[in-house]
Amino acid sequence: MDDSGMIAHCYRMLGSITEAVSIADGVSNYGDATLACLTHAGTRPLPSDLAASSAHPEGPLSESSEVLWLEPIPEHLMDGRPIDLGLIAALQRIPPRERAATILHDIEGWPAARITTLLGDVRPVPVVAAPTVVPDEALLTRYRAAFEQYDVPAIVALFTDDAIWEMPPFTSWFRGARDIGRLISTHCPAERPGDQYLVPLKANGLPAFAVYMRDPRDNIHRAFQIQVLTLTATAIVHAVAFFDLSLFQTFHLPDLLQGLPPNLYDGTLKPHIERRH
Repeated sequence: MDDSGMIAHCYRMLGSITEAVSIADGVSNYGDATLACLTHAGTRPLPSDLAASSAHPEGPLSESSEVLWLEPIPEHLMDGRPIDLGLIAALQRIPPRERAATILHDIEGWPAARITTLLGDVRPVPVVAAPTVVPDEALLTRYRAAFEQYDVPAIVALFTDDAIWEMPPFTSWFRGARDIGRLISTHCPAERPGDQYLVPLKANGLPAFAVYMRDPRDNIHRAFQIQVLTLTATAIVHAVAFFDLSLFQTFHLPDLLQGLPPNLYDGTLKPHIERRH
């Protein structure tokens, strides 16, 4: 079994790429990996799992550093099987032993007798993966340009009317394109075109961006958040902005960008991005 298969299996169990890499390094088969994960498995939510959406996007944002939040997985650690963010969030809502049975049965293809031998009398819980949507590259290009130009109306136009925006470790989350725009207008530290630069990525098999924000103290763009997007054929229905900066290392990304002139955006900037290996 290659390393990505073991890591991806542990990630489905734990919802944490950090813990998955650590556990996968010390096991040699799916059974041992599953049992090792059960000693660590809890529930890693997204903000929308904990409370109702906020109706006040201009108000203070609630934050919790005590919650162990769901994390994304970079493309280079995936194994080619279902791992989209919605599926991982759904698995996290299932008790750990049932979660293990579900993953082994539905994704790894284990027969019921083999699962019983490993876990005892526990049944899988049906979880349906979201249908695959081929990303609209033109839509993603417009999305990137809208953020880099800090054009909030253009950003709003790319979301559906009932889209969700959430951003762990903030427990506040928002529903609807209009409220997403109000949130960005109020709380995003960007002020003008060029303050943000987006690096295209893949996470959980979904389009994603590493966002770098210009620091006004020295005009250097520093790591800010990683956004993971869920799309329909024509719009964005869900965006999760992860503020855990340690994820930049997991995605082999630098902490800052070199080569971006201060306060300049013409849509063609190409900074030097030195990826970690």
